[in-house]
Amino acid sequence: MLALVRISVLCNLKNSQLIEKILYTIKPKYVFHFGAQPFVRQSWEEPVNTIETNVIGTINIFEPIKKHNIKTRVIVACTSAEYGTTTELCRPLREIDPLLAVHPYGISKIATELLSRQYYLNFGVEVVNLRFFNQTGPRKKGVACADFISKIAKIDLGLSKPIIEVGNLNPCRDFTDIRDSIQAIWLSANNGKLGETYNVCSSRKIQIKEILAISLKLSKKKIKVIENTPSKLRATDEDIILGDNSKITEDLGWKITRSIEETLRDMFDYWIEYYKNHSK
Repeated sequence: MLALVRISVLCNLKNSQLIEKILYTIKPKYVFHFGAQPFVRQSWEEPVNTIETNVIGTINIFEPIKKHNIKTRVIVACTSAEYGTTTELCRPLREIDPLLAVHPYGISKIATELLSRQYYLNFGVEVVNLRFFNQTGPRKKGVACADFISKIAKIDLGLSKPIIEVGNLNPCRDFTDIRDSIQAIWLSANNGKLGETYNVCSSRKIQIKEILAISLKLSKKKIKVIENTPSKLRATDEDIILGDNSKITEDLGWKITRSIEETLRDMFDYWIEYYKNHSK
Protein backbone atom coordinates (compact mmCIF):
# COMPACT_ATOMS: atom_id res chain seq x y z
CA MET A 1 0.00 0.00 0.00
CA LEU A 2 1.25 3.50 -0.85
CA ALA A 3 0.81 6.32 1.65
CA LEU A 4 0.15 9.91 0.65
CA VAL A 5 2.95 12.20 1.76
CA ARG A 6 2.97 15.99 1.67
CA ILE A 7 6.11 17.19 -0.09
CA SER A 8 7.77 20.53 0.61
CA VAL A 9 9.15 22.49 -2.35
CA LEU A 10 12.81 23.18 -1.65
CA CYS A 11 13.89 24.96 -4.82
CA ASN A 12 13.29 25.78 -8.47
CA LEU A 13 14.55 23.38 -11.14
CA LYS A 14 16.60 26.22 -12.60
CA ASN A 15 18.57 26.61 -9.35
CA SER A 16 21.42 24.26 -10.24
CA GLN A 17 23.53 25.00 -7.15
CA LEU A 18 20.76 24.26 -4.67
CA ILE A 19 19.71 21.11 -6.55
CA GLU A 20 23.30 19.89 -6.40
CA LYS A 21 23.47 20.61 -2.66
CA ILE A 22 20.20 18.76 -2.00
CA LEU A 23 21.15 15.69 -4.03
CA TYR A 24 24.68 15.52 -2.60
CA THR A 25 23.40 15.88 0.97
CA ILE A 26 20.45 13.50 0.80
CA LYS A 27 21.78 10.96 -1.73
CA PRO A 28 18.27 9.61 -2.33
CA LYS A 29 17.57 6.02 -3.37
CA TYR A 30 15.10 7.36 -5.94
CA VAL A 31 14.64 10.68 -7.69
CA PHE A 32 11.15 11.18 -9.12
CA HIS A 33 11.73 13.91 -11.68
CA PHE A 34 8.17 15.17 -12.14
CA GLY A 35 8.87 18.89 -11.90
CA ALA A 36 8.09 20.79 -15.11
CA GLN A 37 6.18 23.58 -16.79
CA PRO A 38 3.44 21.24 -18.06
CA PHE A 39 0.84 23.52 -19.66
CA VAL A 40 0.48 23.66 -23.45
CA ARG A 41 -1.03 27.15 -23.64
CA GLN A 42 1.59 28.54 -21.27
CA SER A 43 4.35 26.91 -23.31
CA TRP A 44 3.38 29.15 -26.24
CA GLU A 45 3.12 32.20 -23.99
CA GLU A 46 6.42 31.43 -22.23
CA PRO A 47 8.48 29.21 -24.55
CA VAL A 48 11.83 30.23 -23.07
CA ASN A 49 10.71 29.54 -19.51
CA THR A 50 9.26 26.20 -20.65
CA ILE A 51 12.53 25.11 -22.26
CA GLU A 52 14.65 26.36 -19.38
CA THR A 53 12.49 24.67 -16.76
CA ASN A 54 11.98 21.37 -18.54
CA VAL A 55 15.27 20.89 -20.39
CA ILE A 56 17.87 22.83 -18.41
CA GLY A 57 16.08 21.72 -15.24
CA THR A 58 16.63 18.10 -16.28
CA ILE A 59 20.33 18.73 -16.87
CA ASN A 60 20.50 20.34 -13.42
CA ILE A 61 19.29 17.07 -11.91
CA PHE A 62 21.55 14.74 -13.86
CA GLU A 63 24.79 16.72 -13.65
CA PRO A 64 25.28 16.44 -9.86
CA ILE A 65 24.34 12.74 -9.98
CA LYS A 66 27.06 12.26 -12.59
CA LYS A 67 29.57 14.57 -10.90
CA HIS A 68 29.31 13.00 -7.44
CA ASN A 69 28.58 9.46 -8.66
CA ILE A 70 25.39 9.38 -6.58
CA LYS A 71 23.85 5.90 -6.56
CA THR A 72 20.23 6.65 -7.31
CA ARG A 73 17.54 5.74 -9.80
CA VAL A 74 15.78 8.57 -11.65
CA ILE A 75 12.17 8.13 -12.77
CA VAL A 76 11.50 10.78 -15.40
CA ALA A 77 8.02 12.06 -16.23
CA CYS A 78 7.62 12.32 -20.00
CA THR A 79 4.41 12.89 -21.97
CA SER A 80 2.21 11.62 -24.78
CA ALA A 81 2.43 15.17 -26.17
CA GLU A 82 5.79 14.10 -27.58
CA TYR A 83 3.97 12.07 -30.25
CA GLY A 84 2.15 15.07 -31.72
CA THR A 85 -0.53 14.61 -34.39
CA THR A 86 -0.89 10.91 -35.07
CA THR A 87 -4.22 10.47 -36.86
CA GLU A 88 -2.64 8.71 -39.83
CA LEU A 89 -1.36 5.82 -37.70
CA CYS A 90 -4.92 4.57 -36.98
CA ARG A 91 -3.75 2.51 -33.99
CA PRO A 92 -2.61 2.97 -30.38
CA LEU A 93 0.80 4.63 -30.08
CA ARG A 94 3.83 2.52 -29.20
CA GLU A 95 7.01 3.69 -27.53
CA ILE A 96 8.95 3.24 -30.80
CA ASP A 97 6.67 5.52 -32.85
CA PRO A 98 7.97 8.87 -34.21
CA LEU A 99 7.92 11.89 -31.90
CA LEU A 100 6.36 14.84 -33.76
CA ALA A 101 5.34 17.28 -31.01
CA VAL A 102 3.30 20.32 -32.09
CA HIS A 103 4.03 22.77 -29.25
CA PRO A 104 6.96 23.91 -27.06
CA TYR A 105 5.86 21.76 -24.12
CA GLY A 106 5.91 18.55 -26.16
CA ILE A 107 9.22 19.51 -27.77
CA SER A 108 10.78 20.24 -24.38
CA LYS A 109 9.77 16.81 -23.10
CA ILE A 110 11.29 15.08 -26.14
CA ALA A 111 14.55 16.78 -25.20
CA THR A 112 14.08 15.75 -21.56
CA GLU A 113 13.59 12.12 -22.52
CA LEU A 114 16.54 12.04 -24.92
CA LEU A 115 18.81 13.65 -22.35
CA SER A 116 17.76 11.13 -19.72
CA ARG A 117 18.55 8.23 -21.99
CA GLN A 118 21.96 9.65 -22.90
CA TYR A 119 22.93 10.13 -19.25
CA TYR A 120 22.19 6.44 -18.84
CA LEU A 121 24.05 5.30 -21.97
CA ASN A 122 27.07 7.57 -21.53
CA PHE A 123 27.46 7.86 -17.76
CA GLY A 124 25.56 4.92 -16.29
CA VAL A 125 22.98 7.03 -14.47
CA GLU A 126 20.04 4.73 -13.72
CA VAL A 127 17.01 6.09 -15.58
CA VAL A 128 13.49 4.93 -16.41
CA ASN A 129 11.29 7.19 -18.57
CA LEU A 130 7.51 7.16 -18.14
CA ARG A 131 5.55 8.62 -21.04
CA PHE A 132 2.32 9.65 -19.33
CA PHE A 133 -0.86 10.07 -21.34
CA ASN A 134 -3.72 12.09 -19.82
CA GLN A 135 -3.80 11.65 -16.05
CA THR A 136 -6.76 12.64 -13.93
CA GLY A 137 -8.38 11.99 -10.57
CA PRO A 138 -9.57 13.67 -7.35
CA ARG A 139 -7.81 17.01 -6.58
CA LYS A 140 -6.68 17.47 -10.19
CA LYS A 141 -6.86 21.07 -11.47
CA GLY A 142 -6.10 23.10 -14.56
CA VAL A 143 -7.11 20.71 -17.37
CA ALA A 144 -10.38 20.15 -19.23
CA CYS A 145 -11.55 17.02 -17.44
CA ALA A 146 -10.95 18.44 -13.96
CA ASP A 147 -12.33 21.85 -14.93
CA PHE A 148 -15.59 20.27 -16.13
CA ILE A 149 -16.08 18.36 -12.90
CA SER A 150 -15.18 21.16 -10.50
CA LYS A 151 -17.46 23.62 -12.31
CA ILE A 152 -20.36 21.14 -12.43
CA ALA A 153 -19.98 20.36 -8.71
CA LYS A 154 -20.11 24.08 -7.94
CA ILE A 155 -23.27 24.45 -10.03
CA ASP A 156 -24.82 21.40 -8.38
CA LEU A 157 -24.44 23.07 -4.97
CA GLY A 158 -26.01 26.30 -6.23
CA LEU A 159 -22.74 28.20 -5.92
CA SER A 160 -22.48 29.11 -9.60
CA LYS A 161 -24.79 29.87 -12.51
CA PRO A 162 -25.78 26.76 -14.54
CA ILE A 163 -23.50 27.65 -17.44
CA ILE A 164 -20.22 26.00 -18.38
CA GLU A 165 -17.82 27.36 -21.00
CA VAL A 166 -15.64 24.82 -22.79
CA GLY A 167 -13.15 24.69 -25.64
CA ASN A 168 -12.85 22.18 -28.48
CA LEU A 169 -14.73 19.00 -27.57
CA ASN A 170 -13.73 16.98 -30.64
CA PRO A 171 -10.27 15.63 -29.67
CA CYS A 172 -9.99 12.08 -28.36
CA ARG A 173 -7.79 11.27 -25.39
CA ASP A 174 -6.56 8.32 -23.35
CA PHE A 175 -7.25 8.91 -19.64
CA THR A 176 -5.71 7.05 -16.71
CA ASP A 177 -6.69 7.47 -13.08
CA ILE A 178 -3.75 8.95 -11.18
CA ARG A 179 -4.14 6.23 -8.54
CA ASP A 180 -3.38 3.62 -11.20
CA SER A 181 -0.52 5.77 -12.49
CA ILE A 182 1.06 5.84 -9.02
CA GLN A 183 1.28 2.06 -9.14
CA ALA A 184 3.00 2.34 -12.53
CA ILE A 185 5.51 4.79 -11.06
CA TRP A 186 6.32 2.51 -8.14
CA LEU A 187 6.65 -0.60 -10.30
CA SER A 188 8.96 1.31 -12.65
CA ALA A 189 11.12 2.53 -9.78
CA ASN A 190 11.64 -1.00 -8.52
CA ASN A 191 11.53 -3.16 -11.65
CA GLY A 192 11.70 -0.91 -14.72
CA LYS A 193 14.33 -1.69 -17.34
CA LEU A 194 17.07 0.94 -17.23
CA GLY A 195 17.18 3.37 -20.13
CA GLU A 196 13.75 2.29 -21.32
CA THR A 197 10.58 4.30 -21.93
CA TYR A 198 7.13 3.05 -20.93
CA ASN A 199 3.74 4.39 -21.97
CA VAL A 200 1.50 4.94 -18.94
CA CYS A 201 -1.98 4.86 -20.43
CA SER A 202 -5.28 3.00 -20.38
CA SER A 203 -5.30 2.03 -24.08
CA ARG A 204 -8.91 3.33 -24.13
CA LYS A 205 -9.91 6.25 -26.38
CA ILE A 206 -12.64 8.66 -25.35
CA GLN A 207 -13.76 11.94 -26.93
CA ILE A 208 -13.68 15.04 -24.74
CA LYS A 209 -17.34 15.55 -25.66
CA GLU A 210 -18.15 12.20 -24.01
CA ILE A 211 -16.17 13.15 -20.90
CA LEU A 212 -18.34 16.25 -20.61
CA ALA A 213 -21.54 14.24 -21.18
CA ILE A 214 -20.66 11.77 -18.40
CA SER A 215 -19.75 14.65 -16.11
CA LEU A 216 -23.03 16.50 -16.74
CA LYS A 217 -25.03 13.40 -15.77
CA LEU A 218 -23.50 13.56 -12.28
CA SER A 219 -25.39 16.77 -11.55
CA LYS A 220 -29.05 17.20 -10.68
CA LYS A 221 -29.10 20.57 -12.46
CA LYS A 222 -29.76 21.38 -16.10
CA ILE A 223 -26.57 23.05 -17.33
CA LYS A 224 -26.05 25.13 -20.48
CA VAL A 225 -22.83 24.36 -22.36
CA ILE A 226 -21.07 27.04 -24.45
CA GLU A 227 -18.57 25.39 -26.81
CA ASN A 228 -15.42 26.78 -28.45
CA THR A 229 -14.96 29.57 -25.92
CA PRO A 230 -11.88 31.48 -27.22
CA SER A 231 -10.12 31.53 -23.84
CA LYS A 232 -10.42 27.73 -23.67
CA LEU A 233 -8.98 27.01 -27.13
CA ARG A 234 -5.35 26.06 -27.83
CA ALA A 235 -3.28 27.42 -30.72
CA THR A 236 -2.41 23.85 -31.72
CA ASP A 237 -3.83 20.62 -30.40
CA GLU A 238 -3.48 16.91 -31.12
CA ASP A 239 -6.70 15.46 -32.55
CA ILE A 240 -6.27 11.92 -31.24
CA ILE A 241 -3.97 10.60 -28.52
CA LEU A 242 -4.32 6.89 -27.76
CA GLY A 243 -1.57 4.77 -26.27
CA ASP A 244 -0.53 1.13 -26.30
CA ASN A 245 0.26 0.01 -22.74
CA SER A 246 1.33 -3.54 -23.62
CA LYS A 247 5.02 -2.91 -22.85
CA ILE A 248 4.47 -1.80 -19.25
CA THR A 249 1.83 -4.45 -18.60
CA GLU A 250 4.05 -7.23 -19.95
CA ASP A 251 7.34 -6.04 -18.41
CA LEU A 252 6.06 -4.89 -15.03
CA GLY A 253 2.67 -6.52 -14.55
CA TRP A 254 0.89 -3.17 -14.30
CA LYS A 255 -2.85 -3.02 -14.90
CA ILE A 256 -5.72 -0.54 -15.03
CA THR A 257 -8.16 -0.93 -12.12
CA ARG A 258 -10.54 2.03 -12.56
CA SER A 259 -12.91 3.01 -15.37
CA ILE A 260 -13.26 6.62 -16.50
CA GLU A 261 -16.80 6.63 -15.06
CA GLU A 262 -15.47 5.65 -11.61
CA THR A 263 -12.77 8.28 -11.81
CA LEU A 264 -15.19 11.06 -12.78
CA ARG A 265 -17.59 10.09 -9.98
CA ASP A 266 -14.75 10.19 -7.42
CA MET A 267 -13.67 13.59 -8.75
CA PHE A 268 -17.23 14.90 -8.52
CA ASP A 269 -17.56 13.65 -4.93
CA TYR A 270 -14.24 15.27 -4.03
CA TRP A 271 -15.29 18.68 -5.37
CA ILE A 272 -18.72 18.48 -3.73
CA GLU A 273 -17.05 17.97 -0.34
CA TYR A 274 -14.43 20.61 -1.09
CA TYR A 275 -16.99 23.32 -1.91
CA LYS A 276 -19.18 22.35 1.04
CA ASN A 277 -16.22 22.87 3.36
CA HIS A 278 -14.84 26.02 1.71
CA SER A 279 -18.00 27.98 0.83
CA LYS A 280 -19.14 28.93 4.32
